[in-house]
Amino acid sequence: MAVTNPYSRQTSTTSTTTATTASASSPPTISASLTRQLLQLHHPNQRFTNDAIMASSELLRLLIIEARRRAAIEAECESEVYMGQSQNSDNDMRRVEIRAEHVAKIAAELLMDLS
Repeated sequence: MAVTNPYSRQTSTTSTTTATTASASSPPTISASLTRQLLQLHHPNQRFTNDAIMASSELLRLLIIEARRRAAIEAECESEVYMGQSQNSDNDMRRVEIRAEHVAKIAAELLMDLS
């Protein structure tokens, strides 16, 4: 049975391999330089410590993960409406494309939840 880590693109075949793979590869991160540039756009005269940059990078990473999760749910719901519910067992394995309109639908609620 294959086990997939939702934060990694790697698939492992056993639980012991999963633990090794998870510790060997860290989840995707947002670079500190990109985070610093984003913060400087909004606060051009502000200085930021490295700890503030790292914390902001982690918050951005979590925001992106949550936005992707919610947009995927929106895309799946839309796909079910258009295609109807199939009794096929492969229905759980189909891929759904997340488009910009799915992200736009969840953006307001996501921002309200995080404020």
